[in-house]
Amino acid sequence: MSEPTDWDEQEAMIGEQMATKPTESSEITWGYNCLTTGIHHGRQEILWNLPLFQALSMFTAYELKDLVINRIYTDALIIVHRGPEPRPSQEWAEKIKKYAEELFPNLFQQKIGELSNYYQSGPWRQDVQVVINRVKDNRLNPNYHPLHSHDSINMLCRIIGTSAVHKAARESEV
Repeated sequence: MSEPTDWDEQEAMIGEQMATKPTESSEITWGYNCLTTGIHHGRQEILWNLPLFQALSMFTAYELKDLVINRIYTDALIIVHRGPEPRPSQEWAEKIKKYAEELFPNLFQQKIGELSNYYQSGPWRQDVQVVINRVKDNRLNPNYHPLHSHDSINMLCRIIGTSAVHKAARESEV
């Protein structure tokens, strides 16, 4: 299958792939979709698990926005084409994308501010000292994960995506 040359072609290709009847091996793991409720595992690809400050050193803010919005839109299309009945319309996916684009600047700045405050806080500095001491004593837990639980592109997609879904739901109630 050749790479699509523009967004419309890519969207059509995604739609075709999703319109096929899923087999047992291709069932969707909804925990990977940033728009679904319940436990969110996030996508497993390394890109989505990058910490936000690392992502900002790798991508411009515009490129990061493009990644996040397209991920949210793709996840919306998955729901439209393969979600449980009754499925939302293509217009719903377009609305989610539009709202995500509107929400991105403020939510992104808010999340970066929260993470900056967290990584400069006294409790974080104390945690760092504990980690250094454990490394010195060769006692660091092999599962130690130093990042804030919201410090990934996955969580940014989840926060902006679910905010867009809530905004669309509030609009439809009016």
